[in-house]
Amino acid sequence: MDVAKANELYEMAIRLAADTQILRDALEEEFLGNQVREVVTSEYDLGEVLRVEQIFGGTENLSFGVVTGTADGEHRHFVRKYKYGTVEREIRYEHALVRHIREKGFELPARVFETRRGDTVVEREELLDGQRVARFFAVYGMLGGENTYTWTENRCTDAEYEDAARILARFHEAASDFEPGGLYREQPPIMDYLATMPGTFSGYAASGTGTRYDQYLIDRLPGILAAIERGLTLAPELEGLPRCPTFCDYHPGNLKWRDERGVGLFDFDWAKLDYRVFDVAIGIVYFCTSWEGEDDGELRLGKADIFLRAYQDEVSRTAAPGPLTAAELAVLPRMLAIAALYVVSWDIVAYYIDRDPNDDEYLYFLEHNVAFVDFIESHLDELAAMAAGVEAAAGPGGARGEE
Repeated sequence: MDVAKANELYEMAIRLAADTQILRDALEEEFLGNQVREVVTSEYDLGEVLRVEQIFGGTENLSFGVVTGTADGEHRHFVRKYKYGTVEREIRYEHALVRHIREKGFELPARVFETRRGDTVVEREELLDGQRVARFFAVYGMLGGENTYTWTENRCTDAEYEDAARILARFHEAASDFEPGGLYREQPPIMDYLATMPGTFSGYAASGTGTRYDQYLIDRLPGILAAIERGLTLAPELEGLPRCPTFCDYHPGNLKWRDERGVGLFDFDWAKLDYRVFDVAIGIVYFCTSWEGEDDGELRLGKADIFLRAYQDEVSRTAAPGPLTAAELAVLPRMLAIAALYVVSWDIVAYYIDRDPNDDEYLYFLEHNVAFVDFIESHLDELAAMAAGVEAAAGPGGARGEE
């Protein structure tokens, strides 16, 4: 084939690929819109579906805004299509927890609507890779407020750091007496999950195909495994520490904001029963790590101090779970490193199960999250001093600490 002919065919292939992508995107939009419309129309008494719009920004599930019309006007609802592989029992755990805390007066989460049959979960079958698979849907009220931040665009004001910490404390209070019955999350509690990470990470590293992401993981794996090993030594110090329903994904992108206050809280699909101090650590890691500027890759210690003090002040007003104990504050520095490893795990697992991963995006996340682990590991003394400066209540593992 001569050069001119090869060039012509190459240009044709590029045009065909572009046209195919346009067609694929249009068909996906049509399919998803019609699927959501059918679910809401056939399963719920919410009025006539007037508009369906996909809401972008999440990394796990698909989200849609649905406008319905009734005799008293238009109403906005939020529809979630859960990611493929989500276990129905986990969704029911999430819904039961949300309904419980709303009944306790913690109304920042949106209402979960019931279907005509009194259920909160809708199941539909669809084709995926030639196989018929189950997908699950749920309808929520539409929260007010603004989507001001994401999990990486997290430079809140000091007032917002404080309010977010107080919201977490109020969530723990409202959830403290939640009884899930036979419902639970598939993912085990953090220390059991931490023990699975070495095998999981090593397996993924061995199965790589030579991408830049693969190579970075291979290069950094020894350090990651060493950090996990140090984290596992914390287990004896955690015995007897308070457990409660934890959010496990508490970051500024999961809050709606107005006038420096959190006015809505969503995405409870990672919630599970675990150590309370782990949830506080996750909150500090997500809210207070820096993704930009001169402190890129660091934990902003001053902001972490604001968050921790506000949480302790708010939760000290509750009977359950009550203030962080001296024992909880003592393990907090190492738990922060474990929380950062938990986010590293999300990045690695998500990349290798993604059918079409964006290598650059996932590598960006992994590089930063590994940097956060390294920073926390090298600043444990400063973090211990921060924790020691917070008044601790008497409880399992220690007496009241000093200011």
